[in-house]
Amino acid sequence: MKDTAQNQQVQNFGEPFFLVIREDETLAEVKVRIQKKLQVPDEEFAKWKFAFLSLGRPEYLQDSDVVASRFQRRDVYGAWEQYLGLEHTDTAPKRSYNANQNRHAYEKPVKIYN
Repeated sequence: MKDTAQNQQVQNFGEPFFLVIREDETLAEVKVRIQKKLQVPDEEFAKWKFAFLSLGRPEYLQDSDVVASRFQRRDVYGAWEQYLGLEHTDTAPKRSYNANQNRHAYEKPVKIYN
């Protein structure tokens, strides 16, 4: 989800998952598998955008793009900052707290004491 107030900043939400992508697989082929895995209805899935993200910057993909060609194949610093993002509306219910308890987030922070 892009936060327009933050000038193209990406806000991640939901549960990340691993998906094997073959060398020659196009985005259209990957999308079929993702839709099946996530069980998203056609009408909703048609609204989703797919982007290759590197260091938080999205590069939107077309159905004909070969997805694997976007990712670095070497063990390079920052390679873990590359992923395939699915841009869609966050439909999960938000848990809100009183403004003075935690005014910057929906979740309470976890405190760890030693």
